[in-house]
Amino acid sequence: MIGWRPYSEVHGLDNTVTGHVLVWPELYSPGLARSSEIVVYLPPSLAPDGPGWADGRRYPTVYFNDGQNVFDERTANYGEWHADETLEMLAGEGIEAIAVAVPNSPARMDEYNPWRGPHPWNPGSDMGGRGETYLEWLVGSVMPLVDRSFPTSAEREATGIIGSSMGGLISLYALMFVPRSFGFAGVLSPSVRWNDYAAIRMIEEGKLPSGRIHLDMGGAEWAGAIDDSRRLRDTLVSVGWREGHDLQYVEDHPGGHNEGAWSWRLPDALRFLLAPFRTAGG
Repeated sequence: MIGWRPYSEVHGLDNTVTGHVLVWPELYSPGLARSSEIVVYLPPSLAPDGPGWADGRRYPTVYFNDGQNVFDERTANYGEWHADETLEMLAGEGIEAIAVAVPNSPARMDEYNPWRGPHPWNPGSDMGGRGETYLEWLVGSVMPLVDRSFPTSAEREATGIIGSSMGGLISLYALMFVPRSFGFAGVLSPSVRWNDYAAIRMIEEGKLPSGRIHLDMGGAEWAGAIDDSRRLRDTLVSVGWREGHDLQYVEDHPGGHNEGAWSWRLPDALRFLLAPFRTAGG
């Protein structure tokens, strides 16, 4: 636990964090040429002096993209996901997990996109192409830090990644790029149009290993968003994924492209993704 600091010690008492949350103030990525704090939520049984430290239990771990929006309204750009409150609630249902929030950077549109191409709102400039470098840092630096600090269950089946929009795209891509590291993904409102639906084409080519996926989309997002999500769903089904088994698909027809909508859909997303790890009596 050396190096980890209480959340309020780093961000002050004026925060909206719930439960036991710790901060690693700075972790450097040579490939991205930047540093980031890493924020970790620990479930109730891993609170100080909780039984989880002594009973040998190992916990599933969920890595959140856009981590500044995950736990605290004060650090969020446009509202928070309330992941801490959600995980506290799920703990009462027998689902406990460690959650790791990795904040984005000003280069978010590059780091969450594996493919370099024209910027959609500024055709004269390119974006993307650093997604694999971001995932290499996540797997090569962030994950080892978390695994040596906390009682994680390091198997791929117990390790997931979740995000929305571009964060949803890189979460889906993570299952293909680093299949030994991630076994499940929360793919919320994914921006799958990038590079002419490259992620969908990779799935059609058989590059997505088995695992669990929660996929969703709001009906009040961009034009054609539901069509995009249905195309992704249908592609997954065509290569062997089964709804209700290893795939959960949700259309939230009033949902917009915002943290409020993703926060509303998060509890059921995590219930599905973490269902294999529910403890008896939950």
